[in-house]
Amino acid sequence: MTLLSVCNLVGLPGLPSTAFGIRKWLKRNDIALIQDGNRFAFSLSDLPPEVRRAVIERDIAAAGLPLGAYDEEAHRALANATAKMRAEAERKAAIARELKALGSQMPWAERIAILRARHGDNGTSKPSLTRILKAVEGVDPINFAPALLAEYSREGAPKAEMSEAAWSLFLTIIRDAGEGFKIKSAWRDVRDLKHKYGWQWPDVVTVWRRWNALPEAQRLHARVGHSEAVKRLAMPAQRDKTTIGPMEWVSLDGRTKDFWAHNGDGKPRRYTFLALVDCATNFILGWTLAESENARATQALIKSVCAKWGIFDRLYPDNGSAFAGHLVAGGAVKKFRNSGAKMEGVKPLGICHHLGITIHFALPGNGQAKTAERTFASLSRVLDDRPEFKGAHAGHMPGAAPDSKVVPVPFETALAVCTREVARHNAEPGRRGQGMNGRSYQAVFEAGLSKRLKRTLTARQLYLSGLIYTPVKVNRWGQIEIDTWTYGAPDTQDMLLPYNRKGEAVLLGRDPDDFTAPALAWNAKDELICEGIQPVIRGAYGSVDGIRQAATNRKAARAAVTAAAEANNYLDNAELNAALAAIPSPGAPTTAPAAVVAGQFSGKLKQRKRVNAPADVEDEELELVGQLARGKRFLTEEHLKNLDKATAPKQGLA
Repeated sequence: MTLLSVCNLVGLPGLPSTAFGIRKWLKRNDIALIQDGNRFAFSLSDLPPEVRRAVIERDIAAAGLPLGAYDEEAHRALANATAKMRAEAERKAAIARELKALGSQMPWAERIAILRARHGDNGTSKPSLTRILKAVEGVDPINFAPALLAEYSREGAPKAEMSEAAWSLFLTIIRDAGEGFKIKSAWRDVRDLKHKYGWQWPDVVTVWRRWNALPEAQRLHARVGHSEAVKRLAMPAQRDKTTIGPMEWVSLDGRTKDFWAHNGDGKPRRYTFLALVDCATNFILGWTLAESENARATQALIKSVCAKWGIFDRLYPDNGSAFAGHLVAGGAVKKFRNSGAKMEGVKPLGICHHLGITIHFALPGNGQAKTAERTFASLSRVLDDRPEFKGAHAGHMPGAAPDSKVVPVPFETALAVCTREVARHNAEPGRRGQGMNGRSYQAVFEAGLSKRLKRTLTARQLYLSGLIYTPVKVNRWGQIEIDTWTYGAPDTQDMLLPYNRKGEAVLLGRDPDDFTAPALAWNAKDELICEGIQPVIRGAYGSVDGIRQAATNRKAARAAVTAAAEANNYLDNAELNAALAAIPSPGAPTTAPAAVVAGQFSGKLKQRKRVNAPADVEDEELELVGQLARGKRFLTEEHLKNLDKATAPKQGLA
């Protein structure tokens, strides 16, 4: 039994401030006094709950222990226990607090001697003290007494009565409020409604305890929502970078710099730093300062890196429009953007397709997984906050605009600083990443590159990767019309015309810097149809060159048709008639059929001559009709009479 004297209550809030007043207060509350030598004492368990709690909290503070959360239900269960059980639990709780205060560094013999001097020999042996420590393991000091009650469960005291509807409202308030919304505020909202709906709603400590007992996923879902909870709970994959070599995986990304620069035109710009970083070594393979994160700059960067170090195997970008568009990722099996061209069945081809580079896009919202992102994180402050850029900043936000105080630096200065800092980043020794062993990124990259078979960029790949591709249709003459340009000549007509008959689209590849250069065409199966497709040069209206070109085109068409006729190897009329006559007819009579005249469908039927008309008159009049039909002659009265005479019905026609 833990006994207290009158002086132990002096100074507590809400109680008399003198010993005499404390004695009178004890008598008014019917607290039994026990003769303890020459003083009167009383049991801690006999005090009212609020006074008992104040005494315990003061003792815990004096022992230098954390107070913890007050378990109201557990202490209520303690108050409902018998007086003997309460007294024993309070005694053990006092022993447990003193044991915690003494610490585990003090020898057991000394701890036992101190406790026996204060609490006697009963229950202060080493096995008893060990059991007490085990019973309060993981329990807050303020709740030691309920934890040491005989029937106390390790799961805690009986749960307080709580309406599930009230709890659901509590969780919903937290879900719809901000992430930092206080638990006590949500509890207060429900508390003010409990009388209206007749809910059971305990005090805030009990509600807080139930909230803390929820699984982490449940609390995160209520606080930040489904997607963010998944993001926070998803364990990152651990990757062993030493299993890959240089140029096997290359990370691509861009970041807008904070400083403002100008290229001599007086217009300030925030340039974008585009970089290709080797994933195995963190070595920056190449970079550029572009006016924006665009596909043309990205294409040029990939070409320059492949020309310098060789073609790498895999590209690892995010799904930004500059990286996932046709110019870079066209022809890839899986793309995030522009998965199909405007015309079904044909997709523009990108530089990675022509160079044989496989693209693996980072998942949306997971760009930080890329090596380039981490490289930018280490380079950002090194580059943006350089003294060379003092006064050229207007904030870190993408939409920040410069004011009169911002003085943009020349583009040449920005380029020189970036060149120097990237070189220092690559050559800095003492790196501690995977496989670095204190070496620089450049040293590790060069050591691994010496063991790699270089994939050299050919002139053909360089040419194909520099073209821009547009899905187009072939017209009925075997030509391709795009914008104000027309491509196609007689030498490519035969290869393009089948796509007009099929109604299929083709990919026209052109040099973006020179539309007068010959183009090439691909089909939907990524097969090269033809190249060297010449552009049609438009001549001046009514020029002789245009007439000559039209004559040349007609001559080419006649030659092609003549060659086709010869290649068809037609039969003559006699051979055709013999072949047709030899066709068997099932069920036909065996007697020879009467002779019939075979039809002639290869040309125009000739005009039959009249028997009684002179040949020269008829021929003359027929020639006149032909000239009239061609608009070269006009009829006179004599002509009309002769024409009537020549065309009048006559007897004796053949």
